[in-house]
Amino acid sequence: KMRTSTTLPTVSSSSFSSFSSFRCSRRRRLSSFPPPSSSSSSSHKEQQEEEEQGKKIFFAFGFGYCAIGVANQLLKKTKKKSNNNNEILGEKEEDFEWIVVGTTRSREKAEALNLRSNGTWCEEVFTWKSDDGEPLQEECARWLKKADVILISTPPNGDLDLDPILSTKAVREILENAKKRQMFIYLSSTGVYGGHLGEWVDETTEPNPDSIVAQRRLNAEKAWTEWIVNGNKRNNVKSSLRIFRLGGIYGPGRSALDIASKRERERQFQEKTRRKEVEAQSEDNSNTYSIRNSDNANTRSLTPTQISRRKKMYTSRIHVADVANALVRCIEKEVSDEEEDTVCIDDDNRVAIYNVVDDYPSSRDEAVDFAATLLSSEINNEGNEKSGEKDILLPDKSEKRVKNVKLKRAFASSSSSSSSLLFPSYKEGLTAIYDGNQIPFD
Repeated sequence: KMRTSTTLPTVSSSSFSSFSSFRCSRRRRLSSFPPPSSSSSSSHKEQQEEEEQGKKIFFAFGFGYCAIGVANQLLKKTKKKSNNNNEILGEKEEDFEWIVVGTTRSREKAEALNLRSNGTWCEEVFTWKSDDGEPLQEECARWLKKADVILISTPPNGDLDLDPILSTKAVREILENAKKRQMFIYLSSTGVYGGHLGEWVDETTEPNPDSIVAQRRLNAEKAWTEWIVNGNKRNNVKSSLRIFRLGGIYGPGRSALDIASKRERERQFQEKTRRKEVEAQSEDNSNTYSIRNSDNANTRSLTPTQISRRKKMYTSRIHVADVANALVRCIEKEVSDEEEDTVCIDDDNRVAIYNVVDDYPSSRDEAVDFAATLLSSEINNEGNEKSGEKDILLPDKSEKRVKNVKLKRAFASSSSSSSSLLFPSYKEGLTAIYDGNQIPFD
């Protein structure tokens, strides 16, 4: 067993019931009072604006795994400023107080996030179903208009192959009518490069998607790039776009440790089933078929996609903490330059692309085997290639290795290690998770 839980805190069904009851009773109590006067509403608005004065607003479309990590890291920066401690990793850096707002598709998830946060690391999460074309709630739209940084982590709509934000007229109009410069961050995928027979690719490599999903991502990148360039020309607000092409994301609750644990449970179950079959058929010596079926059960239960993943020699991955760290450094750098009026957004740098991967692309099974070693478990690898065959296999045409040099040069800390990554490979990342390190959710 892993030493500590690696999953994010969850809210039980009883908590939802209590929360719903609280809201209903609160509505009944409020209904007995007369509606607020216009003067009190105006006073509340002025008080709200005063509280927001001098703070930066981070707005996330799709408040999921990565966005929560970024929000939590921004909160840490805010706490350090409130404690008059601006020294980070031995450097003197300018910290800003942040207000975090976001959207999610599920009402239940929005309520759970708001209940769990209780205003500590997130102001509010709103429900918005992007593929329905519905407008944002009034309060949500207000935050979006005032946002300094806007994160887009929502995938393109499957039915329309369009980006959900740009394809929703009401939302697009809010952004187009913004009177301030805004920084947009789009989370894309290294899948847009397509296959390169295991060769190295970087940001200068021409994208060549080999799947529908990757093509949709590339189309969304192009749509946002065109919108930013044309929008800057139209409104002269000099907004910027930073596209982060992410590798396979892993972290607490989502890692090879979980895969290794699952494989071990399956192995134990199949071993138990095989013994029962052998005992039941030992009398008539007809157990050969059953044993063969049990041995191959793992392989037969895998989907074609899962089988393809396990055969790949190279997978570029990244710990969610390094994703959050890269985004926060990017945000801080640009916001600091803007505050000092040294930001320069011209035709050459208004849009930038970064690969976000670690230093060591490797096979999926290599990472799972390492996780199994940490767990001291025996993993059934009978569905994989034999160790002697792995050395002579050639990379599949759909494989690639992704470079991260540009990312590390752009956001490296002068006092940190040369890699500038918290977890340069899956070994450091999985070991940290196994030891109970919950970063960036700690």
